[in-house]
Amino acid sequence: MIKKEIYPKTKRLSCSGDKVYITEKLDGSNMCIFKKENVIYIAQRKNIFSIDELEDVKDILYKGLYEWIKANKDILNDIHEGSVICGEWLGMGCLKYTIDEFDKKLYMFAKANIDEEFNLYNLMYDHNLFKYVFDSQEIPNFIGIVPEVAELNILPTKEHLDSIYKKYCEKVKRNVEGFVINYRNFIQKYVRMKNGKLQEHFDRGD
Repeated sequence: MIKKEIYPKTKRLSCSGDKVYITEKLDGSNMCIFKKENVIYIAQRKNIFSIDELEDVKDILYKGLYEWIKANKDILNDIHEGSVICGEWLGMGCLKYTIDEFDKKLYMFAKANIDEEFNLYNLMYDHNLFKYVFDSQEIPNFIGIVPEVAELNILPTKEHLDSIYKKYCEKVKRNVEGFVINYRNFIQKYVRMKNGKLQEHFDRGD
């Protein structure tokens, strides 16, 4: 006989009044920066390279990234061992942002940790936790955080998001790619701009 309970416990329904957080989905290029074994690495698209390899990979870097790393590499060393910045690198998308509203190149949307095989884990989207990526617990002034749009008490419908989107675009007076909806650290995207053109949001399953 084996003494083992194999059916998992069913999680209780939360009555804690969990909030739904909506942030702006910036039209940029995904990028991660992390420290592993006291070395700073950059991950863009399907490439991971260390700061020591910067000259060797110069030709494949995002526009402006080479100069940005050279200017800030000493401060990036403040990243905590095993911690990861996940963000959007601006300047590569169809939407163009003005320096008046977006004066930084990298806007952070999550923090995480990195394992021995260079896989992310402990992905967290709570903006209040982002400072813990850094030993100083201060986000450098050359790294931004994605704009907050709204905080809700209920999960929004598409019609509700359409209304929020219209009001937000009127508020910021520019085109907006869409939103990211965060509920209990689970995120989904609501997209309205495709290749720089406004369209209805629909679930593509990607």
